[in-house]
Amino acid sequence: MIKLVMGIKFIKYNPIKSKMKRIITCILLFLIASTGKAQKFQVVASHNKDSVVWYIKNLNKDSIKLGAATLDFFYQTQNLMIWPYWYFGGNRYYQRSGKFCGEKYCWKYKTEIGMGLDAWVKPGDSFPIISGDNYAAKDFDTLMMANFELYWSDTSGISHKTIVTPPGSTCAYESLFLSAGDLPDKGIKKGSNAYFQMHEGSKKYLFGNNIAIAILFDNYTLKPYWVSSVYPQNPAGQMWKDFGYPIDSQVFYQFRMVNSLGKKTGTLDSIIDGMNTGDYIALVSYNTYSIDSNDYRSVFAKIGVAVGSLKGGQCSTILGRKDLPIGKAQVKIAGDPLAGSSLKIPIIKQQPSNECLNYASCFEKYVFKLNPYVNKPHLNVNKNRVSPLKIWPNPSSDGVWNMLIPQDAAQLEVYDIAGKKIHAQIIPTAARGIALNASDFELENQHGIYVIRVLNAQGQLLSAGKVIK
Repeated sequence: MIKLVMGIKFIKYNPIKSKMKRIITCILLFLIASTGKAQKFQVVASHNKDSVVWYIKNLNKDSIKLGAATLDFFYQTQNLMIWPYWYFGGNRYYQRSGKFCGEKYCWKYKTEIGMGLDAWVKPGDSFPIISGDNYAAKDFDTLMMANFELYWSDTSGISHKTIVTPPGSTCAYESLFLSAGDLPDKGIKKGSNAYFQMHEGSKKYLFGNNIAIAILFDNYTLKPYWVSSVYPQNPAGQMWKDFGYPIDSQVFYQFRMVNSLGKKTGTLDSIIDGMNTGDYIALVSYNTYSIDSNDYRSVFAKIGVAVGSLKGGQCSTILGRKDLPIGKAQVKIAGDPLAGSSLKIPIIKQQPSNECLNYASCFEKYVFKLNPYVNKPHLNVNKNRVSPLKIWPNPSSDGVWNMLIPQDAAQLEVYDIAGKKIHAQIIPTAARGIALNASDFELENQHGIYVIRVLNAQGQLLSAGKVIK
């Protein structure tokens, strides 16, 4: 029955037809959503027994321009080296040791790379970006790439960010970059360490010691939120949209850990109590703090942090989850000699509530076993196998290394971990040992990891190694 009253059409409600319309609408929305989530890129690999090269494959209909990438590598021995296939500049590199676990595997070493790219890739084509090589004399190793986020632009010049996964796999996560301190480049960022802070207004609000920044992320959507029981004290953290919500929404807490009398404020307790089980909390110290471990033991335990791991007030970064078992939160303090208190870690959609893993599980389908002795496919090497350099002390606190070199050695080259040559020197004829000094590298900051290559007079690679200062 249809009625027309004052030009308005009223239709009698039919529950069967209404239900069918809802079903059809849901199907259409699902198909639209599925189409929108089609993979734009894949990471594919060429495995050559003792080395592997990773490529970006363009699955778009149009050409794209590569801009930058952030990615992690996990492996078991120090002899494994990660090399950018091309050097475009703007690279950052951190190697960490510890225990880095996913659902199936645990690893001893992790390399975090941010690399600049500058190349057009046609539809269906693949572009090599990075390689991994095992320079061990005897030991096998395994290597896995993970947490790959690609920055690129289309033919119209519009910039994009895309998560890149292995063939036939998908996973949902966001990479967080946490670094403690009150310098302009410190704080909590998402996607890239070069991106904006997720709390841009925080540096203009509170000053002094014992200040922390906290951002909560929903386990199902990975979007930031604040709990209804605790309103952000800093107006800039109250869902402001100054920078274009939702990509960089300002939803954060800024608060003091203790008051002027040295007593616990209780703000962190209230925030954590208002969270849902499994939700994430990213926490960084704005500067150094001094807390009573006994007062905060139960507070940090609610998000999986053993208070002893904070070591009495150094600048720290934390990624925890509500009701995470104690000790499973990700914690970094300022004492890390390579990367300070910085922490790169993904928040993974709907991962088990009792875990805070180092990478999404879809990457565990793409693990490579590497034989001893590696000949890089894009280096000029001789037909003989490359021997590892004997170097001591390594690491070196003063930047001086002694090394035994092979016969017929004529030249030594030093590369930074981004693949840029920073030093070269002639080796005297018949020399069997030399000393290398980091002061000759002409770098402002000489701390880091360097790759050493020894060549003969014909430019063929005889030996290689890695040194750390």
